[in-house]
Amino acid sequence: MSNLVHRQRTLVGLGLVLTTSVAVGPVHAAGADSAPTGSDTTHRVVSVVQKISTVIGSSGVRREETGDRVEVALSAGVLFGKDSARLSASAERRIAEAARSIREAGSSAVAVAGHTDDLGSAAHGLTLSKQRADAVTRVLQRHLPNKVRLSARGYGEARPVADNRDEAGRKQNRRVTLTFHHGR
Repeated sequence: MSNLVHRQRTLVGLGLVLTTSVAVGPVHAAGADSAPTGSDTTHRVVSVVQKISTVIGSSGVRREETGDRVEVALSAGVLFGKDSARLSASAERRIAEAARSIREAGSSAVAVAGHTDDLGSAAHGLTLSKQRADAVTRVLQRHLPNKVRLSARGYGEARPVADNRDEAGRKQNRRVTLTFHHGR
C-alpha cells in the first residue's frame, strides 16, 4: 500500500509558512493488512488541510483560518485591565478591526467566547470570562450590521490553549475569541 503525498509550502508573511498536504492513491484503513479491493484502487484525494495562523498588528491579536472558518483571538491583556471586564482605551479600535474582518467575510453569525487562566476560583473565572465576552459583544454590535447574529459565552479556564504553569501560558489563555465563517 503506497500513497503519494504532495506537500506544498508557501510563505504567507510575517515569517509564517502555510503547508498543504494532499495524499493521492489507494485508500485503506490505517494498519490494514488486507490487499486492496477493486474499489480501493481508485485514486482519490484523501485530505487537504489548510490552516493559516497570523499575528495581526501586535501579539495581542491572532487570526486562524481553516477552510471557511475564521477565529480571531484578542488577548485579554490588550482589551482589559487585570481581573476586569472593563474595556481599555485601545480595545474599541481592535474590536472594530475584527468587525471589519467579519463584514468582509460576509458572515451572518459570530460566536464570542471569553476565556481565562486557572488562577483564582473556577467560578470567578467563568463569571469574568462571560462578562468579558459580553463587553466585546456590545462593541461588536455597534460595528456590525443588525443582521449579524452575535452570541456570547464564557468558558473560564475550561479551554486552555497553553500551559497554565507559567505566566507566558496563562497570558495566552486569557483571551476573547470571535469565530465566524466566510459567506455564512
